[in-house]
Amino acid sequence: MAASAAGIGALPGLTAANRRWWTLAGTCMGLFVLMLDSTVINVALPDIAGDLDATTAGLQWVMNAYLLVLAALVVSAGRVGDILGRRRVFLVGMATFAAGSLVAAASGSEEVLVAGRVLQGLGASALLGLSLAIVSTVFPPDERARALGIWAGVSALALGLGPIVGGALVEAVSWRWLFLVNLPFCLLGAGLVLASTGEQRDETAPRRIDVPGVLSVGLGVAAIVISLVEGKVWGWTSIATLGLFAAGLALLVAFWYIEHRVRWPIVEFDLFRNGPYFGASAAGFCLVGCYWALMFLQPQYLQTDLGHGALEAGVLILPVTAPMIAISPLGGRLIGLVGVRTLMTVGMALGTAGLVVLAQVDTSSGYRLLFPGYLLFGISLGCVYAPMSTAAMTAMPRSKAGIAAGVLAMNRVLAGAITLAAAGAVFQAVLNDDLHAGRVQPTAFASALSASTWLLVGLCGVGTVLTWAFVRATGDAVVDPAHQAHRHFHLPWVDRLGARSRTPAAG
Repeated sequence: MAASAAGIGALPGLTAANRRWWTLAGTCMGLFVLMLDSTVINVALPDIAGDLDATTAGLQWVMNAYLLVLAALVVSAGRVGDILGRRRVFLVGMATFAAGSLVAAASGSEEVLVAGRVLQGLGASALLGLSLAIVSTVFPPDERARALGIWAGVSALALGLGPIVGGALVEAVSWRWLFLVNLPFCLLGAGLVLASTGEQRDETAPRRIDVPGVLSVGLGVAAIVISLVEGKVWGWTSIATLGLFAAGLALLVAFWYIEHRVRWPIVEFDLFRNGPYFGASAAGFCLVGCYWALMFLQPQYLQTDLGHGALEAGVLILPVTAPMIAISPLGGRLIGLVGVRTLMTVGMALGTAGLVVLAQVDTSSGYRLLFPGYLLFGISLGCVYAPMSTAAMTAMPRSKAGIAAGVLAMNRVLAGAITLAAAGAVFQAVLNDDLHAGRVQPTAFASALSASTWLLVGLCGVGTVLTWAFVRATGDAVVDPAHQAHRHFHLPWVDRLGARSRTPAAG
């Protein structure tokens, strides 16, 4: 690892120790806007739909365009930073995120808004991929745990504050301010990083990017998401829907094949042969996917069917996000008391129970039904979100820490894109069928919401089983590569296929 002195000295009179904390502040501002934009927009969707005459599919693309670009590029952005300089790429990401925010704020159509979200996702991939790496590098081991705790706390705080900040801005000014509010954070964060942080490069990092892998996974997931989002319009059995879905699956198969042949893949599938890592990844995929779908649909229900304003909806949805702020700092203590496997499994079970409650929604339901469902799911996030990283990373040898962390982040973002598309497809299909059958809008909306939530119940239930089956106590974690095989589980037919295709290519 090499770090130059470029940029250091712009804050005169500060010691190296002080500069580290300014670096943390600057990178955390990038993390804050990235996470804030994950939840701040949800309560504004009805206003956006009314202002831009956006369709339900269009609203889904406001969310999914951001997620798809972020998921496809987050691992590669980290690798580009290792090669070209982490500070440089982080600053480019901050500028790109700010540009996307400006485009989104000025948009006059759903297409332009989606384009702005694509730019935001592009910038966010650098912010998410590099903020943690920069902080980990500048802090010595005796201060690193405290710095990373602050970093994680900022992430939880942004996710928790998003709904209420979004509701307040929508009611006080306009939904466009959801994007304009990013600009001062981006400007100040970039200034702090530029002034306090030396350039960082990893001289041992591979000099090549897995471009075929990035393209195949990005286009493959995009094709599947498009077919799910547009399937009701095109017809579920139409050539366009089925052909695009099949093309997406074929591209993902190609991605699997490519990753077994390139020398420096963006995803090492052998990681998932590690039982605890697989279990934590499954928990993350299932729970985070459910979270994105829930936060897309529920604020619309609160405003459309229950008649609450944007600010009220932001306050009422807080039981989903606030428990994470309260529980996350206690994660280490809770793991010490009951173990990571028990904590995560109980958390996943609580999330499933909360979704079962929310699936009971009908036209007679009020907030008295929603609150316990929100709260159970929120407690679930607090019990699982931070511990899943502990369960996954302590099971990995240190030589695999970088790629394992990147794939874990990619997994969570992909979960949001795919689950949101699937739940949205169920919602839209049931809603349209009920409206065509002559049901009134509130009845149709509640019925569609219930149907899509049952899909999430099934997904979270599967995640609960996989968590219990594969996650192990942190004391059993494997950190020595020589003993790594003891935590592997094997799928024979996958192993045979992988062995046939694992011949490294020249790149």
